[in-house]
Amino acid sequence: MSAESNIVTIELLKQLVPLAALAAEQLEYLATQAVIEKLASGACLFREGEVDRKIIYLLNGDILLTSATARDQIALSSKTSGGVGGMYYPLTKVQPHRYTASATTDLEVIRLDSDLIETMLAWSQFASREPEIIMSEEGVFSVDKSRWLQKMYRSPVFRSLPPANIEQLLDRLEPFKVSAGDVVIRQGDAGDYFYMIDEGTALVTRIVEDDYESIEIAQLSEGSSFGEAALISNKPRNATVSMLTDGVLLRLSKVDFLQLLKEPALQWVTFEEGQERVKAGALWLDVRLPSEFGHTHLPEAINIPVQELHRRIKELDRARSYICCCESGQRSSAAAFILGQYGLQASVLKGGLDNVPEECF
Repeated sequence: MSAESNIVTIELLKQLVPLAALAAEQLEYLATQAVIEKLASGACLFREGEVDRKIIYLLNGDILLTSATARDQIALSSKTSGGVGGMYYPLTKVQPHRYTASATTDLEVIRLDSDLIETMLAWSQFASREPEIIMSEEGVFSVDKSRWLQKMYRSPVFRSLPPANIEQLLDRLEPFKVSAGDVVIRQGDAGDYFYMIDEGTALVTRIVEDDYESIEIAQLSEGSSFGEAALISNKPRNATVSMLTDGVLLRLSKVDFLQLLKEPALQWVTFEEGQERVKAGALWLDVRLPSEFGHTHLPEAINIPVQELHRRIKELDRARSYICCCESGQRSSAAAFILGQYGLQASVLKGGLDNVPEECF
């Protein structure tokens, strides 16, 4: 594949079916995520049996679709199948792919995240909300829920939500103003809310055992979220989050978070299903403490404690999927949710390691 690419304009996106139905701000965001790929003759767009979660539009050139299973082949040209009536239609929406697509001439294509497109289409009914004026202890200020929505669909965690949860989520998120230096959550406290940053920047710090000095874990900016670990695991806050700047936060109560966000976002697998996934290339991610991991763990599992995931997320391979595990499933639930925030594929071992036969360790 050639590395050449061109910028995609909003006008071009409006020619792609079904993207033309999206709101203007959604198209603006998509334009920042898409490029026109220029591929050389002989390049492979996708392979039979592959699952890539992509939607592809053929702008220029010819391709050949071949199927070893069906012993069939189909020739497609942008002159006949693309730009029909001034509109372009996806090459295929079926996953896994039923054909292998090979370029028979030089090509120009647009390749987009199909999950993102489906989320945008499902959420488009909520995208035109008018700004609201609310009263709070900090005074009267305006909130723009359509802006919240724009930030939410950029996060893989929120893309997994059913549309029925979106409107409830928008109505139950509570905005409030914060000032530089404010401590939003404190390490050791009980978890009560899940937070999103609407405006401003925050700092995450943690005090490690036998040390009075706090270490910086991460800086969070607009669109970031935090506070989920304590809500999912029912354990005290494992870090302190304080504001670096003035801003506006959105918070969701523990009850609403568990109902509207946690359950739809998590995928549970049995140990037997996990073993099959590992054979196919997935990795066991043990999120217990190193002392627990050192005592006993699954073969070939890697260990990153849930408290360190935000700081060490770059150590994980985006091309791999992970099965999070701990003793009971509580910490691994929090870990899978965190991985989802970074766009990583993650599931949770149902019942935890407590239910895994001893001979498997």
